[in-house]
Amino acid sequence: MSRPARRIAGFVLRFALLYGILVLAWPLARPLYRPFYCFLGNVLFQGGEGSATFRSLDTDAALDVEVMLHKRSPPPATGTATNNSKGVGYLPIVTIVALVLATPIPWKRRRRALWQGLALVTLFVAVRIGIPIVRDFSKPDALQVHHPGALGVWALGVAERALLAAPASFFVVPILVWALVAFRRQDWELLERRQPTETA
Repeated sequence: MSRPARRIAGFVLRFALLYGILVLAWPLARPLYRPFYCFLGNVLFQGGEGSATFRSLDTDAALDVEVMLHKRSPPPATGTATNNSKGVGYLPIVTIVALVLATPIPWKRRRRALWQGLALVTLFVAVRIGIPIVRDFSKPDALQVHHPGALGVWALGVAERALLAAPASFFVVPILVWALVAFRRQDWELLERRQPTETA
């Protein structure tokens, strides 16, 4: 096997191992991540005519976060939805973590790439959290706050299908973020670098 092929195989094996461990660790991570997920939602989506309040549910089910929707403009109205904190937030986070930690670059750059990647993927998670909130406040019912028009409804539907409903959406965007934060142009030279000859 050529040196580039060995590097790629090593990366794939490290990523698969790290990703598997982090996904299987969800029962342990849930008590820590779910409150952060609710905190992020409450910081970003409270206030204004349409407000959302996130609350952890005492359950092991997939839908483990309750979202209370409040329309404040007259006539006031409320609604309830549920979120899957693992699918919406945790899986994109562990994907970027596993990708960066498995990448064969110096640890100093790996740490910087990890913080940058986590920031960007958290922004992506915020978008995923916000899509159904904007959708629900845009429906022509008692909760309607936004009037996006035909083009807005179409764009919102595209965003929901591409960034939230698509099975691989939690995986594809973190890969793009990883490529952005982890690599420099000269890194491709690593694939051709020869191992130093060992001396007795």
